[in-house]
Amino acid sequence: MLALPLLFRGTPGHPGKASALLDELDARFRAGGHLPDPDQCNALIHLARLGSALLKHTPGSGQAAGLFLWGGVGRGKTRLLDTLGDALGPAQARRLHVAELLAAVHRSAVAGGDWQHRMNSLFGTARVLLLDEFHAYDSADALILLRVFESALARGMGCVLTANHPPAALWPDLPRLREQARHYTPLAAWLEQQCTLLRVDGGRDYREGLAAEAPPRWWLGAPAARPESRRGAWREGRSEGWREAGFDALFRQARGPGDYASLATERQALLILDFPRLAGEHMDSLRRLVWFLDAAWEARLPLAVTARASVAASFSGLAPELAALLGKDLARSRSRLLALCRI
Repeated sequence: MLALPLLFRGTPGHPGKASALLDELDARFRAGGHLPDPDQCNALIHLARLGSALLKHTPGSGQAAGLFLWGGVGRGKTRLLDTLGDALGPAQARRLHVAELLAAVHRSAVAGGDWQHRMNSLFGTARVLLLDEFHAYDSADALILLRVFESALARGMGCVLTANHPPAALWPDLPRLREQARHYTPLAAWLEQQCTLLRVDGGRDYREGLAAEAPPRWWLGAPAARPESRRGAWREGRSEGWREAGFDALFRQARGPGDYASLATERQALLILDFPRLAGEHMDSLRRLVWFLDAAWEARLPLAVTARASVAASFSGLAPELAALLGKDLARSRSRLLALCRI
């Protein structure tokens, strides 16, 4: 097991004041018995350096740096992000999912005011923007995100982002989207220039260890209401805090990320009925499923599912183009879905 403070002090150019923040990050990360692997140790060191530099930085000098943490699903990137956010507190760290950030920018446009006023309202006193699950599959979103990041940097803020791939590899490589990639390229280039790209990929999906002995609440053809069924027992154990809804009602109606964030926080548990074998016809539903599962993971919302097929079969029938478009998100979403069906 690595002693983080000693490892940190042994690195060239170590700013001594950052060791106190590193001690706090290390303690927070280890809470509950979580032991950081070497990649996570390295990330904690970089987070401490960045956080310490930002807290003593002069606003508006435009020299703040950033970190882009990328790696496979379940590698602890969100936990690392939350560790820094918890240590700095809400006055210093603005923690958002990328969909929440875009929604906030759109709301600020409706409210009115010039761009600077809108950014002041969005960031307040924050010294760092923490953005989980970074992606931009829409050219307009890419342009908005670039402007937001440039504004944050001009304020003397830093950015810490997480993703499953480095910036240049996130835009879907599909024929109909290649022409639009020119709108995304400046954003990827900005991130690569302004952020330290740090791979966090110890090779283990930590979500698979979440209550690993318990099978996921993924029930094939579970009876609708019989109290003796697994579904009935789970529902009764959740008392009035649970809710149930069909897949079509949840994901085939027009909803946005904000709707799913509200849904995830207003209930103690959710039972999803009649989960289908996903296919090309479910493209819009899949986008909404990704949004929902990101929100549900943020809220640690316990889930249960009745389905027509196994988990593997439910996700295996996507058309190649759809799999290429959403595959990067679906790998994360499937991992989070199974974890939430165990907690």
